[in-house]
Amino acid sequence: MFTLVAYQEAKPADTTPLAILGVPDQHVRVDDTIIYMADFNEVLGVYAGGHTTLTDAYLASPSLRRLANYTIAPLALAALPLGDDSFILHPDSPLGLEKNEGLEAIITASGTVGAVFTTVGVWLGDGPVASVTGEIFHVRATCPALAAAALAWQNRELTFDDTLPVGRYQIVGAKCFSATVVLFRFVPIGEAFRPGGLGGATLDLKTHDLQRNGGLGVWCEFDQITPPSVDFLKGVAAGADDPVLYLDLIKVG
Repeated sequence: MFTLVAYQEAKPADTTPLAILGVPDQHVRVDDTIIYMADFNEVLGVYAGGHTTLTDAYLASPSLRRLANYTIAPLALAALPLGDDSFILHPDSPLGLEKNEGLEAIITASGTVGAVFTTVGVWLGDGPVASVTGEIFHVRATCPALAAAALAWQNRELTFDDTLPVGRYQIVGAKCFSATVVLFRFVPIGEAFRPGGLGGATLDLKTHDLQRNGGLGVWCEFDQITPPSVDFLKGVAAGADDPVLYLDLIKVG
């Protein structure tokens, strides 16, 4: 299993390293710039972007500093992801952190510009994540419009284009199409983890191979009458936006 947490802040660029704020969250403890690790304390991947003059970004924690902070490269120098090149994933070789320690995301920029959003997403697991195979099929779903705000997860219900037959399903990958969303994650009913991925602003934008078709294992399970809801984190504070999701599913019962 894995979960997704995020840091985001709208600040003028600063030429000194800056810890950015953790996005308020219901399933992990967030204290200002620090997100605390609980059972999901192994880093599986990271994304950093949004700031047009970013020059450096890294994750920092007490246990990391004993060896080296987790450098993030490459960086996405745009408000929204333009491809999967700046999405780092290593699910079969996670980097372990100490349980209950705090993790920060530090950025550096080359100069002062107008206020812009910087987003860091961190994928955390409870161990290595193995890929899965099976009879994978794909469905399209929509969500109600998002508010014109960033700096917070916005939760919305899923509506499938096609009615799923009675049964139980595994989500084994997903693509999110939205003009404003940088990160998305599922909220399974009764579960304390939030598996998710990187958004895309155009339909032809390639999604990282590991984010689709079982590359990150089973994200979560649901039956046809109780699908998960979805959290969205916007990369720009624009007007209303109706996200579209493409889910990779395996029917297991």
